[in-house]
Amino acid sequence: MSKTVGDTLIGVLDDLEEAELKRFKRKLCDRKQEPKVRKGNVEKADPVDLVDLLTRTFTEDGALNVAIEVLGAINCQNVAEELIEFKKSQGSCVTSGAAMASAPGPKNMIKDKHFVDHHRTALIDRVTHVEPILDRLLERGIITTNTYSEVRAGKKKQKRMRELFDGPVKACGPKGKDIFLDILMDLEPWLISDLKGE
Repeated sequence: MSKTVGDTLIGVLDDLEEAELKRFKRKLCDRKQEPKVRKGNVEKADPVDLVDLLTRTFTEDGALNVAIEVLGAINCQNVAEELIEFKKSQGSCVTSGAAMASAPGPKNMIKDKHFVDHHRTALIDRVTHVEPILDRLLERGIITTNTYSEVRAGKKKQKRMRELFDGPVKACGPKGKDIFLDILMDLEPWLISDLKGE
């Protein structure tokens, strides 16, 4: 069984000295880019909790990139190199949970088309939790406050989902779509399972 991104990150963070792990957490919270990580969420986190937080906040692919960036910033280049090598061994794209969900399966994928694009019509018709999805997309920096207000102004949930797809979800690219899918898997697990044919 091949090593996952999560396993690799946990192994790397486990190997850090206590002082290095403390610096890692501090530098992670000091990052200026969105989405930001709050100090209260990392203070008592062990490596496993920290990796869960990283993957929830940035997706697995993003978590790997952020970890490499932060390790470099705290002068742990040798450890950062280990992650860079792992990333290279995975090919050009690191497999995330969302990417695995969109991998070819019994009835869920057309070659070179993201899961959310392939199931656009079904998602527009069947998603029920539009407001919580908007809240999370805003929180993760996928949509702006203006877009949030515009989409929320739609009277029908299908119209709101259509605006979401045709605007920010289309514009944000594969990483944004992975985040969107992660949110859908949290809020609409039965729908996503049905669309994946599970």
